[in-house]
Amino acid sequence: MGSARNTFESTGHPSALIIDTSRSRRTGGMERYSIYQNKENRPFAPIFGQTNGRIQMQRVRNLIFGAVFLGFSGMMPLVQAKGYEVWVSDQANTQGITAETPTGTHGGAVRIYDSEDLERTPPVDNPVILDVTADLFPAADTATGAHVARIHGILPSPDHKYMALNFVVSGHLGIVDGESKSPVCLFRATGTSTGRQNHMSFWAPDGKRVIVANQNGRMLERVDVVHNSQGEVTGFDFNAAASLDLVGGVGRITDQPVAVDLNPEDGIVCTVSGMVADGQPTTTPTGALKEAEGIRPLNSVICPIAASTGQHVFATLGGGGMFVIDMSATPMRIVAEYDMNVVRAAGCGGVEAAGFMHLNTGTPGPNISEFSLYRFTIDYPSAPAFNAANTPAPVAVWADADNGKVAGADIPAGSNRDAHGLVLVSNPPAETAYYLHQMDRIRNNVEVFGISSSGNHQVFDHAGSYSLTTTNVCGSTVGTTKSNDPTPDLGDLSLVGQTKGSRIYVALRGPFPLTVSHAADGSCPGLGIISLSPNLTSGTLTHVLPTTVLDAEKSKNLSDPHAAIVRVKAE
Repeated sequence: MGSARNTFESTGHPSALIIDTSRSRRTGGMERYSIYQNKENRPFAPIFGQTNGRIQMQRVRNLIFGAVFLGFSGMMPLVQAKGYEVWVSDQANTQGITAETPTGTHGGAVRIYDSEDLERTPPVDNPVILDVTADLFPAADTATGAHVARIHGILPSPDHKYMALNFVVSGHLGIVDGESKSPVCLFRATGTSTGRQNHMSFWAPDGKRVIVANQNGRMLERVDVVHNSQGEVTGFDFNAAASLDLVGGVGRITDQPVAVDLNPEDGIVCTVSGMVADGQPTTTPTGALKEAEGIRPLNSVICPIAASTGQHVFATLGGGGMFVIDMSATPMRIVAEYDMNVVRAAGCGGVEAAGFMHLNTGTPGPNISEFSLYRFTIDYPSAPAFNAANTPAPVAVWADADNGKVAGADIPAGSNRDAHGLVLVSNPPAETAYYLHQMDRIRNNVEVFGISSSGNHQVFDHAGSYSLTTTNVCGSTVGTTKSNDPTPDLGDLSLVGQTKGSRIYVALRGPFPLTVSHAADGSCPGLGIISLSPNLTSGTLTHVLPTTVLDAEKSKNLSDPHAAIVRVKAE
């Protein structure tokens, strides 16, 4: 590739990025380059100001936190598919990498793999790479008061037309057109006395709302999706009046949310309506404190999983406990509450199947083992009605025998557990209609649970386990002494194509993790491909497509993929 360089340069511009589109990235099949390069120091033009842009992307041809991703849905999108893409969020900083700040200051990457490449034998490693600052949101700092930082996850709208990009450090939510890869909107969540984040956002199954987990802000927020009479999206409105403070009290709100319309010519408006109310109640409808020691000690909202009804979200909390919230109410309202003795801490994975919501909980801190699954009804009241505390109880709970044990003290060092992410695999012809594949980031294995269409739902049917280390396809990378330590995070199921329903794509963490470092340091950052067994109860890590972001000294691979999600391409 001649002058291609796989490092970043400081040019005085927030992102002086040049991509040479005169060379086909498909030449020779495996030839590719990093877009993190500066050629001749020519000025960068934002992608949203061009029809196809400098990033012409020769390859850009075109429920609920992922049928597998967090296990958000499992429903096939209502589109005629011509293939799919896998979008991977790489949390590593891609901007400001200098001798003074060797690991960078902000940015991140979205790597987009096409099914035409992935389904070859062997898979072709040829992604389109978008820098979230340079290519998508270069004006974020000026327009919202902060650069976008730490892209944690990506989720498609139910029709897979739009992608929601979530930035956990800076608190941004970006909306991107899935086909053109052009940015549409940029929002920044509410600032509170405890912080301002967007850990993850989730689309309602009907596509009418995006629910935002303002994690350190300890708020649940909502973006309303506006449609015209033909059902076309005409706007995204951050409904500030809908925001629900999960702590409450006076002086909590420090900054109102922000909206930026990135393309005024596209017929889609991006707005904020109303104001986030300060002084919201400190108690739930039952009269209990929202946040209190021994009840719900830390209400950092982690993953609000939406039910198929389009009315309720199941919001897991960092310190344990959970709220079921009527997301259709304005402001959103709690209709059921669970304390830390019923739902343990740090759950991030949920999927509805067979008429029940399935959620997990993982390790809340260094060396602590936690691997639990919960099954809940989806039958909850509409606000202002509400249930008594801890009712209805979980229909079923699966708790690992080592829960609560400390690695290095109660169990061998490095042998604690961490359930994170959840993949739903459909098996419609059989009585066991679904299988849940639950990743363990620490032990590098997957526990599989069967869900029957009509059987006993009061127990979890443990259908098997499999390791992601048996094939040794996960090697090592620059800066780590470890090998064969995949560290699976969030993944998704192949929804269409030759591998429909038989392959899981999963993000594999890097050796210098930027989030949850106590559970997520791996040796082979990249996109992992898990091939499922014919009976869907086992799998094998068959390929790793490596990702790289080098530090200033080129001695560390900073790449830290956190999520892989499938976007179906429409005919």
